[in-house]
Amino acid sequence: MLAHDRMKKNIIIVLVLSLWFMSAYWLGSYYRRAQVVGVAVQKYVDVLDAESTDPQCTLEHCPNSSKSLPGMPADRGLFTENERFIVENKGFRGPAASTRFSVKHTKKQSDGTVEAIVNTTVTKCYSSGLFEESYGSSSDIHRIILAPSTIKGQYVVIADKLFGETENPISPYAPTLYRGNRKADPPCSVGSR
Repeated sequence: MLAHDRMKKNIIIVLVLSLWFMSAYWLGSYYRRAQVVGVAVQKYVDVLDAESTDPQCTLEHCPNSSKSLPGMPADRGLFTENERFIVENKGFRGPAASTRFSVKHTKKQSDGTVEAIVNTTVTKCYSSGLFEESYGSSSDIHRIILAPSTIKGQYVVIADKLFGETENPISPYAPTLYRGNRKADPPCSVGSR
């Protein structure tokens, strides 16, 4: 009887340890994926910020669009939906922009892509030419789709869509999985003075 009880105890210990290791592995891979996604989103938003003042970037031709990022699949369009909106509405030389972001959720899809829910705050300088520059900022939530890069171990942004004002797919208390690099505010904003 004693050997039978010991055997049960050992089985329970093995099961508990197995579950613990599996959950630790899952959690580790979840945060690792968030890191890889965060790096890709950082490269993408850096391009969007640069496009805001690039006079060579138009809807018809933009040599430095996010499609030009290393590792991008050849069949991706010139712009994402959000990027097209930004270029379409910037004018010849748009306001300087600085984007801060945080990755709130990632989910690997069955086709190998990753869906990320990303919170952004964009600060822009506006100048009328008559008065001192002013600035404005907006915060939005994006659904960003990333595909495996042609560079092993990396992802690239292939789609970016803003959620509407009434849509919010994440809890306001969702943890931040990755925070983008702290960028300097545009020269006109209070934070840069």
